[in-house]
Amino acid sequence: MGLVHIYCGDGKGKTTSAVGLAVRCAGSGSRVLFYQFMKPETSSERKVLEQIPEVTVLSGYTISKFSFAMTDEEKAEAAVGYQKQFADIVQLLEKGEYQMVILDEIMSCINCGFLPLEAVLDWLKNRPDGLEVVMTGRDPAPCLVECADYVSEIRKQKHPFDNGVGARKGIEF
Repeated sequence: MGLVHIYCGDGKGKTTSAVGLAVRCAGSGSRVLFYQFMKPETSSERKVLEQIPEVTVLSGYTISKFSFAMTDEEKAEAAVGYQKQFADIVQLLEKGEYQMVILDEIMSCINCGFLPLEAVLDWLKNRPDGLEVVMTGRDPAPCLVECADYVSEIRKQKHPFDNGVGARKGIEF
């Protein structure tokens, strides 16, 4: 039985939780497809996941700056790129080779208007039988929460960024 997981909220640890689940799934002998929306392909967790034979870390469309710093032309390009990337992921999953897919920061991609919510909802309703789906990011749409079987909210109470400490390699990326 494939269920839908959402890790959301404004706290640190959404991706870390998803990566932990990927490791657990791979450790049981199942195959995992891992893709990160809205992040460059330099995040440290990728290096470890790439060493696990049961995990496929998908490369593909990536952006080099935050969406709020993009021009309208760059946003339009990102929408085309991420929609094609999502279609490629869906096509890859149709082959039935994976038992889990992790769509890291897909909520951000939807919320920025780069990926239509309707496309994700339609895919969730028609995804391959037995496929476990893990989605992360802030502010999931209520209809996504409704489709999910697990929803874990990670809430920030305190974070060093609030005191001017920037993202640290190996901790935040």
